[in-house]
Amino acid sequence: MDDTAVDTTAYTDLVAGSTSFPEQARRRGDTEREAVEWAIDELESIVDEQGGNLEPLLEYARRSRESLPERHLRAYEAMAETFDVDPEVYDVYVFAYSELCEELADGSGRSEKNPKGCTNALAAPPKVESDGGFDTDSAETTADPCASDAGPLVLKNRDIAGRGTRPKSIIEQPPIDDYYGFLTVDTCGTISTFKGVNDQGLVAANTFIDSKRDDVDPEDQLRNGTVIRMILEECATVDEARELLESHPTRHLCGQTLFLVDATDTSLLEVDPVAERIVVDDDPVVTRTNHFVNGESTQTESSTERRERSLELLEGADRLDRDDLWNFAQDHANGPGDDSICRHPELETDEPHAFGQLTTASTAIFEGGSPVIEVAMGNPCKTERTRCAFGDKVPTDLRTGHRCLDRLH
Repeated sequence: MDDTAVDTTAYTDLVAGSTSFPEQARRRGDTEREAVEWAIDELESIVDEQGGNLEPLLEYARRSRESLPERHLRAYEAMAETFDVDPEVYDVYVFAYSELCEELADGSGRSEKNPKGCTNALAAPPKVESDGGFDTDSAETTADPCASDAGPLVLKNRDIAGRGTRPKSIIEQPPIDDYYGFLTVDTCGTISTFKGVNDQGLVAANTFIDSKRDDVDPEDQLRNGTVIRMILEECATVDEARELLESHPTRHLCGQTLFLVDATDTSLLEVDPVAERIVVDDDPVVTRTNHFVNGESTQTESSTERRERSLELLEGADRLDRDDLWNFAQDHANGPGDDSICRHPELETDEPHAFGQLTTASTAIFEGGSPVIEVAMGNPCKTERTRCAFGDKVPTDLRTGHRCLDRLH
């Protein structure tokens, strides 16, 4: 793909100029247009070929959209206007993609329908080995650079189904009104965020857990991707993030483990809406997959095996640095397939899109107090790390989703 086809002045305007949520969403839509329009057209063709019925998914998507904060809804509507795509397929792409993958998967669908995926790890001082830290000279932050030699580290392997029609990009949202700006890697053309760091150096990242209330309507359920985006926009510290989460009825949340890190503090929260409780784990080294460790939940073979392997790799270490976490992210024990940390499609699955297989779509490493992301698109074993700092110019192919598409196809 021709990276020069994108107007790079949009990025400069985004960072330097004042903006609103709809304006920023339109600019982002223009930047990611080619990747999103390709993905939606591809999905539309596959749905038509299989004779799929989108109506149940559309109903769920429309009801879920009502749960969004007003500013996120306005951003979604503004971004949707920038794309020349089927609006119904786009609605499902944004709000019901996992359910769509179940419909499009060959055979009986994914080998594990729930939990969905992801493996995360956290290392806090004094377990963190300093390697000089991120270069944040050009990144604005209120974090105290003298607070410690190395801030807490968080890694997230994002595992999803249908990776082949889910292009990723580096997304930077500037401060808007009284809301903080943030930096993340996530799906092109969507409004949810499942990890990221804001301009205050606060990191939030999650793993999904199959736990939600059947007696709470989609309109009232606060989606995990909404929760994390709200935290990044509204909070500067771990304590503020916990206060925000606890200000909402736990029964209205969806199940997740939520990793929170700032320059000095860390917290792992197991959010269980069924039991209506949030359990805290403040251990200096923490790893989670897709089941509750301190409560009852669906424990699939994959989630259990990945966590056991994670503990084997991390618990015995005296000190950990980013290279250690990167090696952790590339681990292939128990693979290929659902049970390895670095997830690859099993042989003879429905490639190239892998609707029926959970695979690693991106890897991200964050350091609390540093508004920087260290990222790889696709499997971390096949690509080099790239560092992007808030306020610096992100490479064009990362902003547009082109690098992701080039690696996948």
